[in-house]
Amino acid sequence: MKAIAYNAFGPAEVLREMSLTVPEPGDDEVLIRVCATSVNPLDWKIRSRQLKLPLKGGFPRVPGSDVSGVVERVGVDVTSVQPGDEVYALLDYRRDGAAAEFVRSRATFLYKKPPSLSYDEAACVPLAALTALQALKLKARMQKGERVLITGASGGVGHFAVQLAKNYGAHVTATASAKNADFARGLGADEVIAYDTGGVPEGPAFDVIFDPVRAYDYSAAVTRLLPAGRYVSTSPDLGGMLRTKLLKWVGDKRQCLFLAVVPDPHGLKYLHEQIEAGALKPHLQQIFPLERLADAHRISEDGHVVGKLAVHVA
Repeated sequence: MKAIAYNAFGPAEVLREMSLTVPEPGDDEVLIRVCATSVNPLDWKIRSRQLKLPLKGGFPRVPGSDVSGVVERVGVDVTSVQPGDEVYALLDYRRDGAAAEFVRSRATFLYKKPPSLSYDEAACVPLAALTALQALKLKARMQKGERVLITGASGGVGHFAVQLAKNYGAHVTATASAKNADFARGLGADEVIAYDTGGVPEGPAFDVIFDPVRAYDYSAAVTRLLPAGRYVSTSPDLGGMLRTKLLKWVGDKRQCLFLAVVPDPHGLKYLHEQIEAGALKPHLQQIFPLERLADAHRISEDGHVVGKLAVHVA
């Protein structure tokens, strides 16, 4: 099969087109014919070794945490899907990547692709939207009517987080660059603050601060949290987490929380329902052919993507 992969960690230039063996699915796995994947910061942080996760297997490594495609073959123990089913999933990014014509996945990671989305659109949902969903609902335990601050609202995770928080009945304040303020408002944000202006927004404090771009350390964010407020980031703030544990003993209920997204078919089902109800939509800044994956990585590394970058495979 054709794939874009790398034989050593490094910059985007290490990505090369290769001919690799089609993976063989295990008993509880499926083989997916890949139609599209997307680029997330996680992908290039693993490739560049900025993020040193305990990876499985050696080189060559195929990037691509998200997948949308068609089930090609199923393992002997799989009954939840069958060949021909259209699916989308967040893969086990420590092992298999979707920047290839085929990828294997555990059957329990999959859910049926939202029919209203193209394959390119569907591939942009799993990692970013699951991150937003798990941060707001599982970690922060966001409640209807709460005041929520979301940083990086025009980015991949942020633009899903704004929509999900509004759908859940929160009052949403979003941060974005001045040029992307209208985009954030279009997602449903009640207030938009240009991050170009500096620190944590002044005004009423927040029940939840979701900071996927690590705009603030907890030491700054805590000043804008209500007495039982929760700060959630996708980058661990060890000092902040230690502080909340220590101050818990003197009655401080504010929390500093860390989220590492995990594959979640129940979350994909919820997102599927939101999408089909017209309440959630991915925004694609650009669609790249598989051969230009390195260009997509470079643009993502620049850090100014509005929404998501899709990669069309087949």
